[in-house]
Amino acid sequence: MKIDFAFPILMALASASACAADSAPRETIQPFKVWKDVADTELKKFTAPSAKRFELPNGMVIFLLEDHELPIVDVSMTVRAGELHEPPEKAGIAEVTAAVMRTGGSAKYPGDKLDETLDDMAAEISISSGPDAGNASLKTLKEDFDKGFEIFTDLLLHPAFPENKIDLQLSQMRAGISKRNDSPGNIAFREFRKVLYGAQSPYARVIEYDNLANIDRKALVEQHAKIYHPNLYIMGVVGDFKSDEMLAKIKAAFEGQPRHDAALPAIAPIPTAHEKKTLFVERPRINQTTIMMGHVVDLRRNSPEYAAIQMMNEVLAGGMAARLFTEVRTKKGLAYSVGGAVQAYYNRPGIFYCHALTRNEQALETVEAIRDEINKLREKGVTENELAEARQSILNSFVFNFDSPAKIIGRQMTYELYGYPMDFAEKLLEQIKHVTVADVNAAAVKYLDPEKQTLLGVGNTEKVPPAKSFKSLPAVQMLDVTIPKAK
Repeated sequence: MKIDFAFPILMALASASACAADSAPRETIQPFKVWKDVADTELKKFTAPSAKRFELPNGMVIFLLEDHELPIVDVSMTVRAGELHEPPEKAGIAEVTAAVMRTGGSAKYPGDKLDETLDDMAAEISISSGPDAGNASLKTLKEDFDKGFEIFTDLLLHPAFPENKIDLQLSQMRAGISKRNDSPGNIAFREFRKVLYGAQSPYARVIEYDNLANIDRKALVEQHAKIYHPNLYIMGVVGDFKSDEMLAKIKAAFEGQPRHDAALPAIAPIPTAHEKKTLFVERPRINQTTIMMGHVVDLRRNSPEYAAIQMMNEVLAGGMAARLFTEVRTKKGLAYSVGGAVQAYYNRPGIFYCHALTRNEQALETVEAIRDEINKLREKGVTENELAEARQSILNSFVFNFDSPAKIIGRQMTYELYGYPMDFAEKLLEQIKHVTVADVNAAAVKYLDPEKQTLLGVGNTEKVPPAKSFKSLPAVQMLDVTIPKAK
């Protein structure tokens, strides 16, 4: 029989502690302070680590950030060309090119065998496209980095583009087109963006069957030859390595690539002047209405009012205590979900939007409730208490922008892509500390314009009383979202 000595020993220690406590002089136990009685303290100065920046003679930019906590190396690549540079008739080609670069592999590492090789190494490689830029990444163990980086580089430089993988990708995208009206939320966001930016804008353009019919292997080879060049590359590496050794490996892989300075297509400016519109998409057999409302704002993240706008967003819809949630959802019970913000981008005009999901018969009442809150914010402004709470929320959450090396290097790569200073986040933090009520109120007046707001609903008016239906609104336009068939 096994004798367990741990329990008697623990009991003896507990008894001794109790006796010691009984013999010690007793102290008066002070009650805990409630949170309101705790004095505010100045946040400690926070200095985030920074990646080292290098630039090769061919224009390739490299950021390196050592992190020796785990034996892992992460590589991320941004390519300074994206879906906005596609020819309109071949919309979708950036997505197809990136996807087949990964699934099709290269002559040396064919796609199907590539997956097995990466699985054996517990490594991951992805290649994708976005509106402004392309992206590629490698995640691997330190001991397998050389092999993983060789594969990663070969896929970027020498993709095979096999016909069967092209056909598979195009087939999957056609299936996506056929299902794009299945979600009312997707319809609302897509059509709202088209109205604000213009249907032909690269930021609102929709891929159709006819676009995919114009994409073949030759088109992918030409797209790759146009985009994948070192002067368009921004590479970031974070993980367990020595910077001088990593830089030498990157130079060996990419320094021999020549620059390619062919100009990318010019992007038409986004109009910021719009007429007020009301639009509705009828979707039978649903009992909810999705609402989008707002307008374009001529604001970017480096605009002088951006810090004040961040504070305004927090007051309007920053959480469960924000105005939209409190007034529209909690007090009036009009919406299942509600929110909104001025969404600012790095390189283009932003959007002020509010959204809500509500019952069909409450749609117009919900719209009016949201408009009331927008008008109150614009006309009466924010209070000192709201400003203090918004500031505290933003300052307290700021550190989470830097809670991992991957976020730190990703932020620096983003600033490099858009031409922002590397200390942009730190400067923004200082600006937020000094934003006043007057600053927020002036920004609200400047960027919230009731006369420009487009209203769009997606729902079912069949059983809604006429006076409560979107169809009762003046000059309402019924949108047809039927998917065009291939020619």
